[in-house]
Parts: sequence; structure tokens; C-alpha cells
Amino acid sequence: MTSENNKITVLSVENTESDLLAVRSFLEQVPGLILVEATNGADALQQLKDAAVDVALIDVGSPNENVQLTKLIRQAHPSVRVIIFTSADTPEDIFTAMDAGADGYVLKGIFTKALETALRSVRLGAVWLDPGIATQVLKVIETAHTSRPSRTLPTGLLTIPLMPEEKSLLHDVAGGECKDGVCMVDPSFIKKLRRFAPAS
Repeated sequence: MTSENNKITVLSVENTESDLLAVRSFLEQVPGLILVEATNGADALQQLKDAAVDVALIDVGSPNENVQLTKLIRQAHPSVRVIIFTSADTPEDIFTAMDAGADGYVLKGIFTKALETALRSVRLGAVWLDPGIATQVLKVIETAHTSRPSRTLPTGLLTIPLMPEEKSLLHDVAGGECKDGVCMVDPSFIKKLRRFAPAS
């Protein structure tokens, strides 16, 4: 039996019927999950007004549309956690989503328990990284150290290098070597990773 504390309301936002059905088919099997659905950004924002949503799982089209919806959700419903669920996997897409306030970025593929774990993790305040994302981040960090060692942020702060244990965490995520396949990442660590975002 699932307790009230373990229940989670998820707003699935997909812009195609086939994707909406695929997500529904998977999430309906997750114990204690209450599913709400939307097919576009406007519909999603209305659903958030009408329902007490814990996590929004969004893919409304292009990476830019996902980012814009994430920003709107953050502004209007700051307590709602946001996961981008997409096939877009470039460093620019990932870092832009993080900067917009996404709590997780899950690459689409075969539905696995990892998606359920991602939903439960972000609801508890962790940031979710999957192996594909960790691999991309490592590539960007290597590039940042070799080609932009003195890059600064708009605030003027110098890029802070990662500590050995932080790089080790990313390698663990990328290699799928975290305990029980689950990598819990503190939000402050993600803020540090954002410093390596590709320059616009």
C-alpha cells in the first residue's frame, strides 16, 4: 500500500498523441502516481492552476519551447518541480534547460524504472542526471579547461574548477556506477556545473 506521503502527482506535457499515450502507458504502472495530462504550454499552465501538481514532465516540441515553458512554470508555480523529457541531448540544450530552472533532464528512449526514480528524486529536492547527460557535461568541462581556462560569467566570477570527488561523481553517473543505479545530485552541484555552460 502507498502512503499519502509517497503519492506524487505528475503533469505529463507532450505535444503529440503518440508520445502522450506512451508516457501514460508507462506512468500508469507506477504505484502511488497520480497522472494529469496536457498537450501544450497553455493547457499545462491551466492544469497547474486546477490541480496540485508535484512534478511537471515536459516535452512540448523544440528545446526552446521546453525552456520557455519551464520558465513560466517557475514564475507562476515555484513549488512545482520540472523535468525535461526529451531526445535533445546537446550541451547547449542541457545547460539552457538547467539555467531555466529545470530540476531534471531525462533523455527519451526505452522507458525504464530510471524515469520513476527521476520523478521521485526531484520531488524530494534532488537534481536528476542520467548517464547521457553526465557524459555531455564531462565533455563540456574538458573543453572549458582546455580552450576557455579564464572564462568568466556575466557577474565577473571566474569559473570554479570541479573538485576531484565532483568529477568522480560525474564519471560514476556517466558509467552507470552509482549505488543501485541511482545518482542523487545536490542542487548546489548543478549550479557549479552551470558555470561550464557553452558561451552564447
